[in-house]
Amino acid sequence: MKLLAAILLALIPVAAPAADTIGYRLSISAADPAPRVTVTMTLIGDADGMTDLDLPNRWAGSEGLWRNIGGWAVRGGTIADTDKPEVKRIRHAPRARLTIRYDVTDPDPLPPGADYHKALPWIERDWITLHGEGVIVMPSGGEDRPARFAWGAAPKGWRVASDLDTPPVRLTANQVATGIFIGGRDLRLVERIVGGKRLRFALLGQWGFTDAQLADRAAAVIAAENAMLGAGAIPFVITLTPLVQPKPTTLSYGGTGRTAGFALTGTPNMPFRDLPRLLGHEYAHRWFRASGSDDARAYWLTEGFNDWFSAQAMLRTGDWDAARWVRALNAVMKRHATSPAQSLTQQERFDRFWSDDAAQQFPYDEGQLAATIIDAQLVGAGKPGLLPLLAAVNREGGLGDRALVEARIEAALPGAMAKIQAMLTRAGLASLPADLLPCGKISVDGGVPQLLLTPGACAALAGPAPAP
Repeated sequence: MKLLAAILLALIPVAAPAADTIGYRLSISAADPAPRVTVTMTLIGDADGMTDLDLPNRWAGSEGLWRNIGGWAVRGGTIADTDKPEVKRIRHAPRARLTIRYDVTDPDPLPPGADYHKALPWIERDWITLHGEGVIVMPSGGEDRPARFAWGAAPKGWRVASDLDTPPVRLTANQVATGIFIGGRDLRLVERIVGGKRLRFALLGQWGFTDAQLADRAAAVIAAENAMLGAGAIPFVITLTPLVQPKPTTLSYGGTGRTAGFALTGTPNMPFRDLPRLLGHEYAHRWFRASGSDDARAYWLTEGFNDWFSAQAMLRTGDWDAARWVRALNAVMKRHATSPAQSLTQQERFDRFWSDDAAQQFPYDEGQLAATIIDAQLVGAGKPGLLPLLAAVNREGGLGDRALVEARIEAALPGAMAKIQAMLTRAGLASLPADLLPCGKISVDGGVPQLLLTPGACAALAGPAPAP
C-alpha cells in the first residue's frame, strides 16, 4: 500500500517556478555624492531571439522618464537602442536566460520640494524614495507576467522597505511597476496589527506628531474602512517622505496609492488634524482603483467617490463631527461652482489634467458631489444608501469599474446619472433644491450653494453602519 501511495504521489505534477517569471532585485551601494541604485532583472527571452524592453516614460505629468535609466549590462544577449528612446532591444538565443542590470539616477541634485514631481527618482545622500513607474523596466507586453521582488545589498546602517515585501499571492510585473521603494540611514519602521494583519510604516523626516500618533490614527481609520465595506484586513505598508519647505508658510502634502500600500509626502508642517482624511482616502484606493487604464476618465469614481467614502469614514471614526463634515462639503460645492474648468469640455479637462489645477480637481469634486447626492436620493427613496450599494459592487467585481457602479445606481434610481450630471453644472449648482440633502437646507448665494446644518442630531451624519 505504501509503495502504491508513493507511485501515485510521484505521478502528481509538482508546480515549478513559472518559466516566464520576471525577477527584480533592487540594490543600493554607497557612493558620492549620493548612493548608487541598481535594478537587476532576470527573465527568459522571447522565442524569436529578440526581446524588447519598455523603459519608464510617462507618468503623473512627467515625460521622458527613460532618461533616468542607464548603465546597462546584459548577460545572455546584447542590448541596443531602437527608434524609440523608451524602448531597448536585446538579441539573444531563442528562450535564452537573461540577466539585465541598469542604474537609476536622480536628475535633480536638490531634495524634492513642494513642487515635486513624484515620478522622478529621489536619491539623496542618506535616503531614497522611488515610485515603480519611474524606475521599473519590463519586457514589452509583459505587464501581466508573474514577477518576484527582493532587496539586494544596502549601505551599512541603512534600512529599506517596500509594499512588495509582503506581496499579493500572485505578483505581476505591472504590480512591481506600481510599487514603492524607500530606504535610508534614518528610516524608522513601526508596526500595528489590524484585523490580524501587519500594518507597517516606513518613515523619514521629523514631524509635528510622533510615529506612534500616525500609526494609531492610521490603524483606526483602516479598521473602520474595512468594516464599512465588509472587507478583511490585508498586509499593508505606508511610507512617509519629507518635502523641503522653502518658506515657513509653504504647506504641501499628499499621497499615492501603491500595489499593497500607499506613499505619503509632506512638508514638515503637515497638520496632524488633516492626516486622518488623507490616510482614509489613500487606504480606500485599495478598492477605488481603475480596473482598466488609469487615466483621468476613471477619477470621477476612483477619486471622487473615494473622497465621499473617506469623508464618511471620518464620521465613523469620530475624527469629524457633523459640523466639520458640512464645512468640508460646502468647500467642495464652492470650489466646483466657481471652477474655471466648468467652461471646458470633458475632453479638454482630460487633456489638461496634469497641467491645469482646476481641470485636475474637477473629477474629484464632481464625483464626490455626485456620490453625496446619490446617497441622499437612495435614502429618500426608501432604499439602502450608497455604502451598501458600493459594498455589493465590491463583492461582485470591484470598485474600479465605473460602468458597473453606474449600472447599479441606474437600477436603483432610473435616470439618476443624467439628472445629477445636470445638477453639477454651474447653472445646476445655482439652482439646487433646498431639500436635496439631509440634515439641513441648501441656500444659494451668488451661484454658490451651501448646506446650512439644522440644529440637533442627524442620523444621516452619525456615521455609516458597517456593510452587511
